[in-house]
Amino acid sequence: MVALLSGLGINHLDGSFGVEVPDIDLPGIADADLRTVLLHLYDQRFVVLRTQGLTKPQFVRFARRLGDPIRLSGDPDFPEIAHITNVGIDAKARRLGAAHWHTDQSFRNQVSSITMLYSVKAPGQGGETKFCDMAGAYAALPGTTKRRIEDLTVVHRHGVSVAARPGDHVPIPPKGWDQSTTVTHPLVRRHPITGQKTLYAINGTSQGIVGMDQAEAESLLNELCDHAFQDRFVARHKYRVHDLILWDNPTTMHSATPMAAATGPDDTRLLHRISLRGTPSVFRYAETAA
Repeated sequence: MVALLSGLGINHLDGSFGVEVPDIDLPGIADADLRTVLLHLYDQRFVVLRTQGLTKPQFVRFARRLGDPIRLSGDPDFPEIAHITNVGIDAKARRLGAAHWHTDQSFRNQVSSITMLYSVKAPGQGGETKFCDMAGAYAALPGTTKRRIEDLTVVHRHGVSVAARPGDHVPIPPKGWDQSTTVTHPLVRRHPITGQKTLYAINGTSQGIVGMDQAEAESLLNELCDHAFQDRFVARHKYRVHDLILWDNPTTMHSATPMAAATGPDDTRLLHRISLRGTPSVFRYAETAA
Protein backbone atom coordinates (compact mmCIF):
# COMPACT_ATOMS: atom_id res chain seq x y z
CA MET A 1 0.00 0.00 0.00
CA VAL A 2 1.30 3.45 -0.87
CA ALA A 3 1.58 6.30 1.63
CA LEU A 4 -1.39 8.47 2.49
CA LEU A 5 -1.83 11.93 1.06
CA SER A 6 -0.25 14.76 2.99
CA GLY A 7 -3.02 16.44 4.97
CA LEU A 8 -5.79 14.42 3.32
CA GLY A 9 -7.44 11.12 4.12
CA ILE A 10 -7.86 8.06 1.96
CA ASN A 11 -10.84 5.79 2.57
CA HIS A 12 -11.15 2.28 1.18
CA LEU A 13 -14.42 1.69 -0.60
CA ASP A 14 -16.59 -1.38 -0.20
CA GLY A 15 -15.06 -4.35 -1.97
CA SER A 16 -11.52 -5.53 -2.50
CA PHE A 17 -10.28 -2.48 -4.42
CA GLY A 18 -10.99 1.21 -4.98
CA VAL A 19 -10.44 4.23 -2.68
CA GLU A 20 -11.86 7.71 -2.17
CA VAL A 21 -10.46 11.09 -1.16
CA PRO A 22 -13.37 12.52 0.86
CA ASP A 23 -12.65 16.23 0.39
CA ILE A 24 -10.18 17.70 -2.07
CA ASP A 25 -9.49 21.08 -3.66
CA LEU A 26 -8.64 19.67 -7.06
CA PRO A 27 -7.77 22.88 -8.97
CA GLY A 28 -5.15 23.71 -6.36
CA ILE A 29 -3.66 20.24 -5.86
CA ALA A 30 0.15 20.23 -5.64
CA ASP A 31 2.31 17.92 -7.76
CA ALA A 32 3.31 15.86 -4.72
CA ASP A 33 -0.30 15.19 -3.77
CA LEU A 34 -1.28 14.53 -7.38
CA ARG A 35 1.51 11.99 -7.63
CA THR A 36 0.19 10.25 -4.52
CA VAL A 37 -3.36 10.23 -5.90
CA LEU A 38 -2.00 8.52 -9.01
CA LEU A 39 -0.05 5.97 -6.98
CA HIS A 40 -3.30 5.10 -5.20
CA LEU A 41 -4.97 4.87 -8.60
CA TYR A 42 -2.38 2.40 -9.88
CA ASP A 43 -2.52 0.44 -6.62
CA GLN A 44 -6.31 0.40 -6.23
CA ARG A 45 -7.50 0.56 -9.89
CA PHE A 46 -9.94 3.46 -9.35
CA VAL A 47 -10.08 6.58 -7.19
CA VAL A 48 -13.14 8.64 -6.29
CA LEU A 49 -12.33 12.29 -5.64
CA ARG A 50 -15.10 14.04 -3.67
CA THR A 51 -14.56 17.51 -5.13
CA GLN A 52 -16.02 20.88 -4.23
CA GLY A 53 -17.22 21.30 -7.82
CA LEU A 54 -15.39 21.75 -11.13
CA THR A 55 -15.98 24.02 -14.08
CA LYS A 56 -15.22 22.69 -17.56
CA PRO A 57 -11.99 24.75 -17.83
CA GLN A 58 -10.85 23.43 -14.43
CA PHE A 59 -11.65 19.87 -15.47
CA VAL A 60 -9.66 20.19 -18.71
CA ARG A 61 -6.68 21.82 -16.97
CA PHE A 62 -6.59 19.02 -14.41
CA ALA A 63 -6.89 16.39 -17.16
CA ARG A 64 -3.88 17.81 -19.01
CA ARG A 65 -1.75 17.19 -15.91
CA LEU A 66 -2.63 13.48 -16.21
CA GLY A 67 -2.12 12.93 -19.92
CA ASP A 68 -3.19 13.92 -23.42
CA PRO A 69 -7.00 14.23 -23.80
CA ILE A 70 -8.63 12.36 -26.66
CA ARG A 71 -11.08 14.37 -28.78
CA LEU A 72 -14.50 13.02 -27.81
CA SER A 73 -17.03 15.59 -29.02
CA GLY A 74 -17.77 18.28 -31.57
CA ASP A 75 -17.88 20.98 -28.90
CA PRO A 76 -15.71 23.81 -30.32
CA ASP A 77 -14.77 25.01 -26.84
CA PHE A 78 -14.27 21.68 -25.04
CA PRO A 79 -13.76 18.88 -27.60
CA GLU A 80 -12.08 16.83 -24.84
CA ILE A 81 -15.35 16.49 -22.94
CA ALA A 82 -18.12 14.06 -23.83
CA HIS A 83 -21.53 14.51 -22.22
CA ILE A 84 -23.08 11.30 -20.91
CA THR A 85 -26.72 11.89 -20.07
CA ASN A 86 -30.17 10.37 -20.09
CA VAL A 87 -31.86 13.69 -20.90
CA GLY A 88 -33.33 14.24 -24.36
CA ILE A 89 -32.11 10.96 -25.83
CA ASP A 90 -33.67 7.90 -27.38
CA ALA A 91 -33.11 5.68 -24.35
CA LYS A 92 -33.72 2.44 -26.23
CA ALA A 93 -31.04 3.26 -28.77
CA ARG A 94 -28.48 4.98 -26.53
CA ARG A 95 -28.72 3.79 -22.95
CA LEU A 96 -27.08 0.41 -23.56
CA GLY A 97 -24.08 1.61 -25.56
CA ALA A 98 -21.58 1.28 -22.70
CA ALA A 99 -23.43 -1.46 -20.84
CA HIS A 100 -20.88 -4.13 -21.64
CA TRP A 101 -17.55 -5.06 -20.09
CA HIS A 102 -14.77 -3.29 -21.98
CA THR A 103 -11.53 -1.32 -21.78
CA ASP A 104 -11.59 2.15 -23.32
CA GLN A 105 -9.86 2.51 -26.71
CA SER A 106 -8.73 -1.13 -26.87
CA PHE A 107 -9.92 -1.23 -30.49
CA ARG A 108 -7.25 1.34 -31.43
CA ASN A 109 -3.48 1.00 -31.73
CA GLN A 110 -2.96 3.83 -29.23
CA VAL A 111 -4.83 2.80 -26.12
CA SER A 112 -6.19 4.90 -23.25
CA SER A 113 -4.34 5.44 -19.97
CA ILE A 114 -6.91 7.02 -17.64
CA THR A 115 -10.63 7.71 -18.00
CA MET A 116 -12.37 10.31 -15.85
CA LEU A 117 -16.06 10.91 -15.21
CA TYR A 118 -17.22 14.05 -13.41
CA SER A 119 -20.74 13.93 -11.97
CA VAL A 120 -22.74 17.08 -12.73
CA LYS A 121 -26.14 15.56 -11.96
CA ALA A 122 -26.68 12.23 -10.20
CA PRO A 123 -29.90 10.18 -10.06
CA GLY A 124 -31.31 8.96 -6.78
CA GLN A 125 -31.11 5.37 -8.01
CA GLY A 126 -29.10 3.59 -10.69
CA GLY A 127 -26.41 4.88 -13.01
CA GLU A 128 -23.50 3.09 -11.33
CA THR A 129 -20.24 2.15 -13.05
CA LYS A 130 -18.89 -1.37 -12.46
CA PHE A 131 -15.18 -2.21 -12.45
CA CYS A 132 -13.18 -5.40 -12.78
CA ASP A 133 -9.65 -5.68 -11.33
CA MET A 134 -7.71 -7.28 -14.18
CA ALA A 135 -4.35 -7.10 -12.41
CA GLY A 136 -5.80 -8.87 -9.38
CA ALA A 137 -7.38 -11.46 -11.64
CA TYR A 138 -4.04 -12.07 -13.35
CA ALA A 139 -2.21 -12.43 -10.03
CA ALA A 140 -4.72 -15.07 -8.89
CA LEU A 141 -4.27 -17.26 -11.98
CA PRO A 142 -2.51 -20.63 -11.58
CA GLY A 143 1.12 -20.66 -12.66
CA THR A 144 0.35 -23.04 -15.51
CA THR A 145 -2.19 -20.60 -16.95
CA LYS A 146 0.21 -17.66 -16.59
CA ARG A 147 2.86 -19.54 -18.51
CA ARG A 148 0.35 -20.53 -21.20
CA ILE A 149 -0.82 -16.96 -21.86
CA GLU A 150 2.44 -15.05 -21.25
CA ASP A 151 3.35 -14.42 -24.89
CA LEU A 152 -0.10 -14.46 -26.52
CA THR A 153 -1.42 -11.60 -28.63
CA VAL A 154 -5.14 -10.81 -28.87
CA VAL A 155 -6.93 -9.59 -31.98
CA HIS A 156 -9.21 -6.60 -31.26
CA ARG A 157 -12.01 -5.07 -33.31
CA HIS A 158 -14.87 -2.76 -32.32
CA GLY A 159 -18.09 -4.70 -31.91
CA VAL A 160 -19.39 -7.60 -29.86
CA SER A 161 -16.54 -9.63 -28.37
CA VAL A 162 -16.29 -13.40 -28.77
CA ALA A 163 -16.07 -13.46 -24.96
CA ALA A 164 -19.11 -11.23 -24.34
CA ARG A 165 -20.71 -11.78 -20.96
CA PRO A 166 -24.41 -12.50 -20.38
CA GLY A 167 -26.15 -9.13 -20.20
CA ASP A 168 -23.55 -7.31 -22.33
CA HIS A 169 -25.01 -5.05 -25.00
CA VAL A 170 -23.87 -3.96 -28.45
CA PRO A 171 -21.39 -1.05 -28.20
CA ILE A 172 -21.96 2.17 -30.12
CA PRO A 173 -19.05 2.85 -32.53
CA PRO A 174 -17.38 6.27 -32.71
CA LYS A 175 -18.77 8.48 -35.46
CA GLY A 176 -17.28 7.46 -38.80
CA TRP A 177 -15.41 4.47 -37.38
CA ASP A 178 -14.57 1.68 -39.85
CA GLN A 179 -15.92 -1.42 -38.13
CA SER A 180 -13.51 -3.66 -40.04
CA THR A 181 -10.44 -2.02 -38.43
CA THR A 182 -8.42 -4.65 -36.56
CA VAL A 183 -5.51 -4.18 -34.15
CA THR A 184 -3.55 -6.44 -31.79
CA HIS A 185 -2.46 -6.09 -28.15
CA PRO A 186 -0.64 -8.44 -25.77
CA LEU A 187 -2.98 -10.55 -23.67
CA VAL A 188 -0.69 -9.93 -20.68
CA ARG A 189 0.60 -6.36 -20.49
CA ARG A 190 2.90 -4.57 -18.07
CA HIS A 191 1.58 -1.36 -16.60
CA PRO A 192 3.41 1.57 -18.24
CA ILE A 193 4.19 3.21 -14.87
CA THR A 194 4.41 0.41 -12.30
CA GLY A 195 5.44 -2.51 -14.49
CA GLN A 196 2.77 -4.70 -12.88
CA LYS A 197 1.47 -7.54 -15.06
CA THR A 198 -2.22 -7.57 -15.90
CA LEU A 199 -4.74 -9.20 -18.20
CA TYR A 200 -5.68 -6.68 -20.87
CA ALA A 201 -9.07 -6.18 -22.56
CA ILE A 202 -10.05 -9.84 -22.65
CA ASN A 203 -13.65 -8.79 -23.31
CA GLY A 204 -15.24 -5.86 -25.12
CA THR A 205 -13.22 -5.93 -28.34
CA SER A 206 -11.39 -9.28 -28.19
CA GLN A 207 -12.05 -11.34 -31.32
CA GLY A 208 -9.34 -14.02 -31.33
CA ILE A 209 -5.71 -14.82 -30.60
CA VAL A 210 -2.91 -14.58 -33.14
CA GLY A 211 -1.76 -18.00 -34.37
CA MET A 212 -4.43 -19.91 -32.41
CA ASP A 213 -7.38 -21.87 -33.76
CA GLN A 214 -10.50 -19.71 -33.39
CA ALA A 215 -12.43 -22.22 -31.32
CA GLU A 216 -9.47 -22.64 -28.95
CA ALA A 217 -9.01 -18.87 -28.73
CA GLU A 218 -12.66 -18.29 -27.88
CA SER A 219 -12.52 -21.03 -25.26
CA LEU A 220 -9.43 -19.50 -23.63
CA LEU A 221 -10.79 -15.94 -23.65
CA ASN A 222 -14.07 -17.11 -22.11
CA GLU A 223 -12.19 -19.14 -19.51
CA LEU A 224 -10.21 -16.04 -18.53
CA CYS A 225 -13.39 -13.95 -18.39
CA ASP A 226 -15.11 -16.53 -16.18
CA HIS A 227 -12.16 -16.20 -13.82
CA ALA A 228 -11.84 -12.40 -13.94
CA PHE A 229 -15.51 -11.54 -13.46
CA GLN A 230 -15.85 -13.36 -10.17
CA ASP A 231 -17.38 -11.20 -7.44
CA ARG A 232 -14.04 -10.85 -5.65
CA PHE A 233 -12.61 -8.93 -8.60
CA VAL A 234 -15.67 -6.72 -9.21
CA ALA A 235 -16.67 -3.41 -7.59
CA ARG A 236 -19.15 -0.65 -8.41
CA HIS A 237 -19.42 3.08 -7.82
CA LYS A 238 -22.59 5.03 -7.06
CA TYR A 239 -22.17 8.68 -8.07
CA ARG A 240 -22.79 11.76 -5.99
CA VAL A 241 -22.90 15.28 -7.44
CA HIS A 242 -19.34 16.66 -7.86
CA ASP A 243 -17.71 13.21 -7.71
CA LEU A 244 -14.75 12.83 -10.04
CA ILE A 245 -13.83 9.22 -10.62
CA LEU A 246 -10.57 8.15 -12.26
CA TRP A 247 -9.88 4.62 -13.40
CA ASP A 248 -6.74 2.96 -14.70
CA ASN A 249 -7.51 1.51 -18.12
CA PRO A 250 -4.44 -0.78 -18.32
CA THR A 251 -5.55 -2.76 -15.25
CA THR A 252 -9.36 -2.56 -15.34
CA MET A 253 -12.43 -3.27 -17.36
CA HIS A 254 -15.66 -1.41 -16.72
CA SER A 255 -19.32 -1.46 -17.62
CA ALA A 256 -22.08 1.14 -17.38
CA THR A 257 -25.40 0.43 -15.70
CA PRO A 258 -28.30 0.96 -18.14
CA MET A 259 -30.64 3.86 -17.36
CA ALA A 260 -34.03 4.80 -18.70
CA ALA A 261 -34.68 8.27 -20.12
CA ALA A 262 -34.95 10.99 -17.48
CA THR A 263 -38.42 12.03 -16.38
CA GLY A 264 -37.35 14.73 -13.88
CA PRO A 265 -34.59 15.90 -11.51
CA ASP A 266 -34.69 12.75 -9.37
CA ASP A 267 -33.67 10.40 -12.18
CA THR A 268 -31.46 12.71 -14.25
CA ARG A 269 -27.84 11.85 -14.88
CA LEU A 270 -25.18 14.07 -16.45
CA LEU A 271 -21.52 13.06 -16.51
CA HIS A 272 -18.62 14.83 -18.18
CA ARG A 273 -16.11 12.35 -19.53
CA ILE A 274 -12.47 12.84 -20.48
CA SER A 275 -10.28 9.99 -21.74
CA LEU A 276 -6.50 10.28 -21.77
CA ARG A 277 -3.45 8.84 -23.41
CA GLY A 278 0.18 9.11 -22.40
CA THR A 279 2.01 9.60 -19.10
CA PRO A 280 1.03 12.03 -16.32
CA SER A 281 3.30 15.06 -16.14
CA VAL A 282 4.36 14.22 -12.57
CA PHE A 283 5.92 10.97 -13.83
CA ARG A 284 7.40 12.15 -17.15
CA TYR A 285 10.66 13.45 -15.72
CA ALA A 286 10.79 11.61 -12.44
CA GLU A 287 11.49 8.13 -11.21
CA THR A 288 8.47 5.87 -11.86
CA ALA A 289 6.50 4.13 -9.16
CA ALA A 290 8.33 0.91 -9.96
